[in-house]
Amino acid sequence: MVFALGVFAAACATAPVQPPAPISTGDPRPEPIQQPRPTQPVERPLPTPSTPIEQGRDTSKFVTPRHMEGRDVKRIAVLLPFSHPSAGVKAQASDLLAAMEMALFDQGANDVVLLPYDTAGDARTAARVAEQALEEGADIFVGPLFAESVRASANVARRDQIPLLAFSNDRGAAGGGAFLISFPPEEEVARIVDWAVLRGINRFAFMGPSSAYSRRVETALRFEAARRGAIVVGAEFYSPQNEAPVDEAQRLASRIDSATEDGTQKVGVMIAESGTRLLGVAPLLPYYEVDLRQIQYLGTAQWDDPVIWREPVLSGAAFSAADPQDSSLFTNSFDAIYGKDPASLASLGYDAVALSISFLRDGQVERNEIADFDGFRGVNGLFRFRSDGTVERGLAVMEITPSGPRVIENAPTTFNPGGS
Repeated sequence: MVFALGVFAAACATAPVQPPAPISTGDPRPEPIQQPRPTQPVERPLPTPSTPIEQGRDTSKFVTPRHMEGRDVKRIAVLLPFSHPSAGVKAQASDLLAAMEMALFDQGANDVVLLPYDTAGDARTAARVAEQALEEGADIFVGPLFAESVRASANVARRDQIPLLAFSNDRGAAGGGAFLISFPPEEEVARIVDWAVLRGINRFAFMGPSSAYSRRVETALRFEAARRGAIVVGAEFYSPQNEAPVDEAQRLASRIDSATEDGTQKVGVMIAESGTRLLGVAPLLPYYEVDLRQIQYLGTAQWDDPVIWREPVLSGAAFSAADPQDSSLFTNSFDAIYGKDPASLASLGYDAVALSISFLRDGQVERNEIADFDGFRGVNGLFRFRSDGTVERGLAVMEITPSGPRVIENAPTTFNPGGS
């Protein structure tokens, strides 16, 4: 399945003239004690036409749409689970591809073609279609979605030193040429803990279901608190089927009461829930006589949900998320083109393809170069890749109010040079 640029351009004549938030970069990261960094990321210049990237492959099998013959074609292989049995996963895959097409149009990349391949959400299938993509001339891989498929695809891409921008948030899938352009909960926890500590909170507590996501959040909370000289005074897990974990809430309330008995400091309470489940859990602590004035509720981007904003207990709660101005611009543009709101991961597809195009334009799409820049700005705000393939994100801090969330601390506009 080959995406034809001409067809997309005709179908999307109402697309915005410029991308919602164009990819831009800093300079390559310096070695320690070198030239100072610029104060703002700078726009990558559009280079002059370059020679094709030579991978030592049989170019006779490379896919070139008829209307692109004679051009120096760059090929982005898109690996997504289009035929996954879950309707939700298929919807994510469909909207990821739609956002990629949107980026292709916005960037005016008439020498770039998207080559979509169906992984079906299966690692062996992902490896097989990755092999096919290499034969058909892939210069860079975008996807897959699931960690096992990322590992399988990266093993194939690594043979020809082809980088892979994947959407899994499992850090174990990063590395070896795989870069995770995702929203890992560890980044969100680090941001909100940093915000809390800078406001004098050095004691934390945790509550959440016994799930993989929740345990990652709790582990990140302990790590981030410890490296800032803070402590976690208590953590409680409960069955994911338990909608009213009263026993766990009562135990945690007792620990919070002990930590606040001197009345001088607040405890930051992180709850790894969302939606209606959060509405059932958050009020339990004040029910067991925790003074709301002595705690600060904290959450991740899962709290960016209108369902929870009118809960009185959560008024003043804080969570970390992508800059809402950037994300709303993308959402509005997507809706104007496709007539619907994008799936939650769609914006990642936009950024992955926009970033791929920025590298393909100068013919340099080497793995070490992707991690060599100190910041890209996309529709999810500022981000960059660490040398291990994980992503670092510049996130805002939001406060919940009855009328919706408001920004109480802006997302950063630059990163510290050389690493986080």
